[in-house]
Amino acid sequence: MASEFYQLLSSIGYHHPLHPAMTHLPAGLTIACFLFALLGYLSNRPQFTRTARHCTVLAFLSAIPTIIFGYFDWQHFYGGAIIFPIIGKMILAALLLLFLCVLVFAGRKSQNVTGRQMALYFAGFLVVIGLGFLGGELVYNKQTASEQKTSAGEISEKASVTDGKELFEKKCSACHLADSPRTKVGPGLKGLFQKEKMQVSGWPVSEENLKRQLKKPFDQMPAFDQLTDKEITALTGYIKTL
Repeated sequence: MASEFYQLLSSIGYHHPLHPAMTHLPAGLTIACFLFALLGYLSNRPQFTRTARHCTVLAFLSAIPTIIFGYFDWQHFYGGAIIFPIIGKMILAALLLLFLCVLVFAGRKSQNVTGRQMALYFAGFLVVIGLGFLGGELVYNKQTASEQKTSAGEISEKASVTDGKELFEKKCSACHLADSPRTKVGPGLKGLFQKEKMQVSGWPVSEENLKRQLKKPFDQMPAFDQLTDKEITALTGYIKTL
């Protein structure tokens, strides 16, 4: 489902992750929660407390889709890679959701901000700072980005070698050889990614063109519509190792 959604976005020209755009809502509202709560705590004015509570409810509601889109982005753009900034963001996002949930229910009847509530508002404010820092590590830190790319690539490659080999034996081995470039029914695929063009279609050899040929029928080769995007990625990863 998520893959189809990103494909739809790509078809209209949007190729970026969704999570970064969404983070402005819960982050900005959580900061507003803290500032209005602080004003209410220091001035003892109920109107500031009410505004802080309203911002808290909106921050909690907006945090839920933001976390969901973050998970989709992680799977789609990072291949589910286990890297520190993403795991850190998951932990902090869970903490923020917990703090906001407690504040939503704890502040329903109180006219003024208590010291305990103020501590939770401040903790949420610090969590937002931490989330922003880790997000910056993913986007701007070159070393982190390089490690992220390596980790995602290693995980994808391992999955391709294991799962892709099984898929190849089930779906492709009847027509293609994996250990030779010789023609069986279709061309052998050994060393395919060392060539400039695919033997039958003449398309440039690339992951995208291979996935395209798997999804759409070409000449005598049938389409493999039943394969999921994850399976096609695994199969492509395996063929790259031949």
